[in-house]
Amino acid sequence: MENQPTIEDLKAIAKQLSCPEGEHGVKTGEVMNVNNIGMTQAAIDALSLQPHDHILEIGPGNAGHLAYLLKKASNLQYQGADISETILAEARKINEPFIAAAQASFELTDGETLPFPSDSFEKIFTVNTLYFWKNTGDYLQEIERVLKPDGLFVLCFADKTFMEKLPFTPYGFQLYNLSESESLLVRNGFNVIKKITNTEEINSNAGFKVTRDYHVIIAKR
Repeated sequence: MENQPTIEDLKAIAKQLSCPEGEHGVKTGEVMNVNNIGMTQAAIDALSLQPHDHILEIGPGNAGHLAYLLKKASNLQYQGADISETILAEARKINEPFIAAAQASFELTDGETLPFPSDSFEKIFTVNTLYFWKNTGDYLQEIERVLKPDGLFVLCFADKTFMEKLPFTPYGFQLYNLSESESLLVRNGFNVIKKITNTEEINSNAGFKVTRDYHVIIAKR
């Protein structure tokens, strides 16, 4: 079929989604912000933000949603951590006023450790990054380490059944359903306190409309 993506095209999409790079990475960040905004806002809402909370987002993309988050409560402190230099540069550019006001900062990470002291954050969240974690158990223990006692961790991801239908997910994605991800959290020190499943229609990264189910898991250290 004409214009059908090749395997190399699909691998390139998967790589950009995992770690956006260069001009294509900037565009990927823009598309991700649009396609993921419903999931991201649902995750932010689930944090139940309180004044003076310190928040860590793992994999913020270009953080086009930061204004939405910072309106949730007064005197919030936001930290974004990502493995992509390209996407962090975009996030810093888009959110320069919040950085200048000392409300936000962005850190480069290696995707395996978090460069923060233990007990640093009241709230941590991540959207659509679970698929790319190299050592899932070790990384969850890192998240638990930097989360304050009784702090909340919100994990938001698209369901395995949906993700399996996308042509690029065979190339570097580890997929999960709700029960599998809940078990991961429990095995690594978290107490799951609430689970939410939503359905939405989006434009996929391969260029067609799809309906996806996604999960928001709220867990406590």
